Amino acid sequence: MNIKKQSRKKLTLKDVANILSLAPATISKALRDSSDISLETREKVKKKCQELGYRPNLLARSLISNKSKILGVLVPDLRISFFSEAVRGMYEEASVKGYECLLLVHDEDEEKEKQKLEFLSDIGVDGILLNAAGGKNNFPIYQNLEEEGIKIVCWDRKLEDLNYKSVTIDDVHASYQLTSKIISQGRRNILFLGPNTGIPVARDRFEGYKAALQNNGINFNPELVLQTFRDIEDSYNKMSSVLNSNLKIDGVVSIGGLITYGAGKAILEHRLSIPNDIILGEFGDNDIVARLGVPFYTVYQNPYKIGKAATDLLINLIETKLTSSEYQNILIDSELLER
Repeated sequence: MNIKKQSRKKLTLKDVANILSLAPATISKALRDSSDISLETREKVKKKCQELGYRPNLLARSLISNKSKILGVLVPDLRISFFSEAVRGMYEEASVKGYECLLLVHDEDEEKEKQKLEFLSDIGVDGILLNAAGGKNNFPIYQNLEEEGIKIVCWDRKLEDLNYKSVTIDDVHASYQLTSKIISQGRRNILFLGPNTGIPVARDRFEGYKAALQNNGINFNPELVLQTFRDIEDSYNKMSSVLNSNLKIDGVVSIGGLITYGAGKAILEHRLSIPNDIILGEFGDNDIVARLGVPFYTVYQNPYKIGKAATDLLINLIETKLTSSEYQNILIDSELLER
């Protein structure tokens, strides 16, 4: 026997109003705890809605209140633990304060980032937690979002030339400490792995690296800068080329986890020891680097704290109606660890 399941019609606010013989506006205000409605009526409405299984339509509610209670979260990548830990902090802080997060990944691609930002604008998020792709092509979009009333807080990466509030570590100081630690182990031919232009965070880490060399009496050698980005295969291939050349290296300062893993694989496959032949240092305390199964130095950036602090700052911006462009950079303490 073929029994066709009857679809259940979704309850509307008007249905609830008819059941309680109240105006739809009264139901809406009661669910928002408006002081215009008596406490007795508010409790009566909430109890009936719970019995009926009624949930307010988010879009309709946002049109009325001009708030969606949704925060957009833009990340470059989710393959490394730094980003996932930061996002966990964001979700938890947002939830405590009555907001939800919508996570989008741009893969370090400005065009993808543009599409994600336009989508977040279209659905009417209240604010955006932005870890921007490199480059300046999307600067006009950031400014348009601000004009629309959508607040922006940057995390992990500051936006150059735009004074948006941000939550980061002191990347120059952290890189200086990491490089100095490797130098203290008797290493003088230290490779800088990653971009040293484009993304401000990469430039800051490069600046710290060079300062540590200078303060320890080591001349900067431009041949010891290996330009590679977030791709494991790219860093593996480029490190292999370096190891096959006459260039001597005995240490590596890498700006991120994926490229550290690719470079580390190349070092091990060339039958070199980490750390006896080459000391490895990276940012992020990333679990992917731990898969190499070798000791390494890492800058632990407290991503969970970064996520919570950035979310708290963004919600404060939204609820106090301050402008994002009043510059403020909150620094989260980092730690140099040996793994």
